[in-house]
Amino acid sequence: MAGKKDNAVIAVLSGLTSNQASQISRDIMRSKEKHAPLGRGTIASGKHSGVGALLQKGTKRIGGK
Repeated sequence: MAGKKDNAVIAVLSGLTSNQASQISRDIMRSKEKHAPLGRGTIASGKHSGVGALLQKGTKRIGGK
C-alpha cells in the first residue's frame, strides 16, 4: 500500500429522518469495513442541535486495530 495513512473523512448531514440517519450510518459502516478494514472511526446520529457533542462523545466506534 503506497502513501501515508494520515487522512480522515468527516461528514455532517442534516435534515434527515431517524430512518434515513440509521440507514446512512449502516451504509458508512459497511463501506468502511470494505475499503479500510483496519481504519478506526466513530459514527453517531442524533438531533442536529447536538452535533458537536455527538462528535466529541464518539458513541459508536467502528472497527480497526
